[in-house]
Amino acid sequence: MGSDARHWQDTAERYSTGRYMDPALALHTREVNLDLIRRWASNLPRHRVLKTDAFADATCPPRAFSWFIEDAGQLVCYDIAPGLAAQARYNAHTVGRPDTNYVTSDARSLPFADGSFDLIVSDSTLDHFHSSEEIDIALREHARVLKPGGIFIVALDNPHNITEPLFRLWLRCRKGPYFIGKTLTSGALVRSLENAGLTVTGTTAMLHYPRLITKRFLRLLRWAVPSQSDRLAHGLLNAVNLLERCPTRRLTGLFIAARAVKPL
Repeated sequence: MGSDARHWQDTAERYSTGRYMDPALALHTREVNLDLIRRWASNLPRHRVLKTDAFADATCPPRAFSWFIEDAGQLVCYDIAPGLAAQARYNAHTVGRPDTNYVTSDARSLPFADGSFDLIVSDSTLDHFHSSEEIDIALREHARVLKPGGIFIVALDNPHNITEPLFRLWLRCRKGPYFIGKTLTSGALVRSLENAGLTVTGTTAMLHYPRLITKRFLRLLRWAVPSQSDRLAHGLLNAVNLLERCPTRRLTGLFIAARAVKPL
């Protein structure tokens, strides 16, 4: 846990200004995640909500969505890096969520009792391990702390995205901003969740902008038409995200997502 915590703390310090993500892209990412939660957990009492990792909360608040989950009662967020949790706690005050409880924890060994949470949301947290077995362990641990009848929404890097080979080559050239580890196919994610005792009721692919060129394109857009760039960027990102409705969505989505319910 120590080396992992140091890695994420060092990474966060490099991106502490939030400049690693364009403001329009940050807002788009937040909106897509919140929309998925609204669709998949619309009628669920949310007395206690668990959000995995505090990276966005600490380094890029415009991207963070945990503070804006509708009707969330007690919001708990954990991170493996104590410094990230502390910075996120500070940022939570600026958005009117000083009651958010940030704790330090490893995703593979959570410090919560069985059946503690009504809703758990994990957005590309569990795809930073060195092995798929560690993902399975983390999924079982989150299933353990989910209440019967509760919902677990989990997203991982999509290995079937058409740009994935180029993305992995980019990572092998050590161009990635942080460690990106193993992931699962949609089918393997479903099986792992079911092996953890959950019932999977939905899957999708999400966030359909081209990963390798979008940030550069947005920088060019802001240079070319600065007065209109926010409006144009927001419209273009929303238009591209309509690919989620297409049969080919598992080839264009950056992440796969699953909705799993714990039986009563």
